[in-house]
Amino acid sequence: MAILEEYPWLVIVGAFVAFGFGFGTGANDVVNAFGTSVGSKSLTMRQAVIIASIFEFAGTLLLGRVSTDTIASGIADIAQSSS
Repeated sequence: MAILEEYPWLVIVGAFVAFGFGFGTGANDVVNAFGTSVGSKSLTMRQAVIIASIFEFAGTLLLGRVSTDTIASGIADIAQSSS
């Protein structure tokens, strides 16, 4: 465990990078979800942002664990990358 004590900055930088990627992915999802509704004038931009904020947040809370479990369950074989 001595190796981990030398690199706390790596965890902090990793957390910021992960947050940035998550923010970018969420922004892309939101644009794909309500772009058509705003473009066709079914919703105003304000209505779309409010609806998207509610449902993106709810989806993260309710289904975020499912995504994590899927990724952790073996999409990538860690044993092959260590050799």
